[in-house]
Amino acid sequence: MLSIRAKLTLWYLLVTFAGAVLFGVTSYGVLFYALISEKKTHLLGRENRLMHLLEINSQQHVRVPLYNQLRSYALATHEGQLFQIREPDGTLLYPATSTNEDWALRDRMNCQRRSFIRFSIATIPTLVMCHTVVVDGTYVNLYIGGSLEQEYDILRIYRNALMFLLPGLLLLSSYCGFLLSRRAMSPVDRMTKAALGIGIGNLAERLPVPSTKDEVQQLAEAWNQLLARLESAVRRLSQFSADISHDLRTSITVMLATAQLALSQSRSEVEYREDLNRIASECRSATTLLDALLSIVRSNNFVHEMSLQRLDLAELGLQGCRRVEDLAEAKNILLDWELPPHQVMIEGDEVLIHRLLGILLENAIKYTPEHGEVHLRVDIVENEAQLIVCDTGIGISPDAKAQIFERFYQADMRERTTPVGSGLGLSIARWIVDAHRARISVKSEHSSGTSFIIHFSLVTDAQSVSQYEQVGIPQ
Repeated sequence: MLSIRAKLTLWYLLVTFAGAVLFGVTSYGVLFYALISEKKTHLLGRENRLMHLLEINSQQHVRVPLYNQLRSYALATHEGQLFQIREPDGTLLYPATSTNEDWALRDRMNCQRRSFIRFSIATIPTLVMCHTVVVDGTYVNLYIGGSLEQEYDILRIYRNALMFLLPGLLLLSSYCGFLLSRRAMSPVDRMTKAALGIGIGNLAERLPVPSTKDEVQQLAEAWNQLLARLESAVRRLSQFSADISHDLRTSITVMLATAQLALSQSRSEVEYREDLNRIASECRSATTLLDALLSIVRSNNFVHEMSLQRLDLAELGLQGCRRVEDLAEAKNILLDWELPPHQVMIEGDEVLIHRLLGILLENAIKYTPEHGEVHLRVDIVENEAQLIVCDTGIGISPDAKAQIFERFYQADMRERTTPVGSGLGLSIARWIVDAHRARISVKSEHSSGTSFIIHFSLVTDAQSVSQYEQVGIPQ
């Protein structure tokens, strides 16, 4: 495969060669036309001088015979041997005899209108003009010829000069094309060398951006923007991987130590139950962490097939609260819910809605200090089903509020006494909300609690529910 530099050089050479050939053919044709036109003008001038001479002699009543006048003109004129006068039937009037008697008749020239023809006379290229004129009161055909040897010599010299200069021009164009392509591709070469030196360990490096204000500069800037996004993603993933490793290692260490201690000595039933509860708690934490990680990994290239059905949002809210009652009680948090006496029907996937409720309620309990409160409310507001989960926890700062739904994002933990999370829960919650074509918003003030509000579309009895729907997980 040829390199771009070689291709550019070949294209430059091809364009130059085509241009040179086109210039040579065109200029040769123009020069040929100019020389022939000049020769025609010369022949026309000879005719005019002859007719002028005969007219003057007639006005002055010169008594010299016409034949002698024509002979004097032929002797005084260059190329006088290529001069004949014939009657319309072809009878030769001048000269009396001719060694090339047929040269003016071979092509049966039409002399009624002035015409020109090129042919060879005794191997000499010649241009002959034929014209019907009046001489001594009689219509005759006047033939005047002129040699084209000089003109053909000029064309031959010009053609040879073009053929001689063409190879040199091609060599020069090849060299210039190589230099131009090398100069044009030098920014790309620098970018390629810089790109080869960038790896996972030095993503902070950037490609050199030439100040050329062209496509190469745009390409370099686009690649640098891509590297910046990649660096940011890798940095956050590295931090997330470190957190995941630490959390999993801690859970496994606690479970292993608890099990080994329980096996090393005899214990009472109450102590065994406490050990098993501790192991179960660590298992739940590790499972939640792994589920969150799996959801994010799958969401990068997975299309979820939701099983849509009519669901009672109030019933789902009650089930979600029952699920985390023990977790709230363990932290001495008051978990309360407020549900309408009637059904609040929505269209959704039951598994995903349960997961959404679990994320919001677990987050509320996690970031609410002891003796705090977590409240869930389901209601109908402006023809929409509204689910609200609020707490009296530490709240979210204004700077963090705009980023809490991003993957792996974790707000500043300096004022928190709760364990650091994975930063995945709310990004999954946002995906579930988007998959149901719902809306989620957050209201929070620092140290004053947080409220998550989700708006679902109501489903009436007249509306039909799709059984399945392909939903692409947003990137």
